[in-house]
Amino acid sequence: MEKAKIYNVIILDKSGSMSSIRKEAVDSVNETLGAIRSVAKKNPECKQYVSVVAFCGCELKNFYTNTIIDEVKNIDANDYTPCCTTPLYDAVGCTITKLHSVMNQEENVTASVTIITDGYENASKEFSGRAVKALIEAYKNEGWMFAYIGADHDVEAVAFSLSIDNTLQFEKTAAGINAMASEFRNAYSSWSEEVGESLCDDTMSKSNKFSLLRAKGRGFFKK
Repeated sequence: MEKAKIYNVIILDKSGSMSSIRKEAVDSVNETLGAIRSVAKKNPECKQYVSVVAFCGCELKNFYTNTIIDEVKNIDANDYTPCCTTPLYDAVGCTITKLHSVMNQEENVTASVTIITDGYENASKEFSGRAVKALIEAYKNEGWMFAYIGADHDVEAVAFSLSIDNTLQFEKTAAGINAMASEFRNAYSSWSEEVGESLCDDTMSKSNKFSLLRAKGRGFFKK
């Protein structure tokens, strides 16, 4: 019987400026999926679910929504066509509020949310930066982990404005994407193993689990 679940969310920018690294961006998502598969095989008691969302001003495209990792295939570059603007706040706000409504019905569960973008917010209509920050702060208090991975802008400043503790900057080259993917894989493997053990600990209260998970989430990219 399953004892714990981790919902993994990848929110990928597909605004026009991502065109120069279209293939590499897809490769980075697939590398992340590979890391989640490896963890799922190593720790079968902790079930891994995946959502992959790509966003631009035209659409919020859901490749997968809360799908168990065994049923998730790598995404194809042919299905990822960058264009137009960057409604980052809307993409994040819509995605995490929907996931939270699902997780509210479950026990021994947490989430990992990874945002990959190469630019600043410039087109949101539903969510403000302040609203997204408030959501992230609330969900971090429930043990969620957030990571902001970016290029060509002040990554740390944007992450700080959204109350995101974990940041990673990458160069928009094949080598830069590969280095970023490798660092994420190592960080995810370590974090998920620790989190899985905490979720499966039946001696801990929910509030204590939340506190422990939040502490582990702050050190995702360990230096």
